[in-house]
Amino acid sequence: MFRFLLVFFCAFSGLHADLLVSKLESLDASEADAIIQARETAKADHRAARIVELEKAIVKSEGRGVLPSGQEVVIREVEPPQSVAGLIHRPVHFQALPTETLSPELLVKLQALQARAEKEHVVLMLSATVYDHSVTRLSWRTGKIENIAFTNADFNFLRGVHSIQTEIHDFTFFMGIGNASAENNPYRDETVPDASAFFSERSEYAFVSGDAENDAVFAGIEALLEHYDANLPVLKIEHQRREALSAAKKRYDTAHPKAPEPFIMQFWTPVSTNRKATK
Repeated sequence: MFRFLLVFFCAFSGLHADLLVSKLESLDASEADAIIQARETAKADHRAARIVELEKAIVKSEGRGVLPSGQEVVIREVEPPQSVAGLIHRPVHFQALPTETLSPELLVKLQALQARAEKEHVVLMLSATVYDHSVTRLSWRTGKIENIAFTNADFNFLRGVHSIQTEIHDFTFFMGIGNASAENNPYRDETVPDASAFFSERSEYAFVSGDAENDAVFAGIEALLEHYDANLPVLKIEHQRREALSAAKKRYDTAHPKAPEPFIMQFWTPVSTNRKATK
């Protein structure tokens, strides 16, 4: 029965990944350039609108300075905005929102959040070195013990994965991922296994050293590898898109060198609007 459910889950995950691939497409250079151009234009428009808002404030005092980098710093004390001054010290009464007033979509989201909150939360800080885009060295700690393993999964494809939920766990991942060649292995006292040592049809890992007696040590790694196998076509496209957008951003920055912009900080001192009762 368990084997049937596992096969069904893998088949369903593969179908889900295929559906996502049909919606997600790789980017060529011109498409990536257009996306970056639109993003930078939106950022510039937002920045300009924000500066206009800042300039509307009534300035009470101002100080200016220049950082060693040459960037100008402007610090201003301004009058409180009317939208804020009228709310200071105004009592706020909170009332629970009856669930019957929620839309079905919002209710589903709240139920999902509640289910996630009931899982066991685990934070895993993971260092990954990918050798020749074929074998990855993994390093993570449980207490003071360093765990080391090798896997045939290319962790470059997992750069966009920050959390995974399983039946009982809610994993949060902080991963540092770098690339190296087996010939220039930064870990001189270790031998990088060849990709042919692993099963070619799915991801596997070989535990080298660490807290081998503690099964919980491997839960996060196994969750990542299960996610990798179930979603590899989508992960590859997402990786290609990240790489294309990164290259496009470099091209944009080269073609549009940025002049130093002033750093402007404005603050105000709240003034109470409450009046003390007189006798």
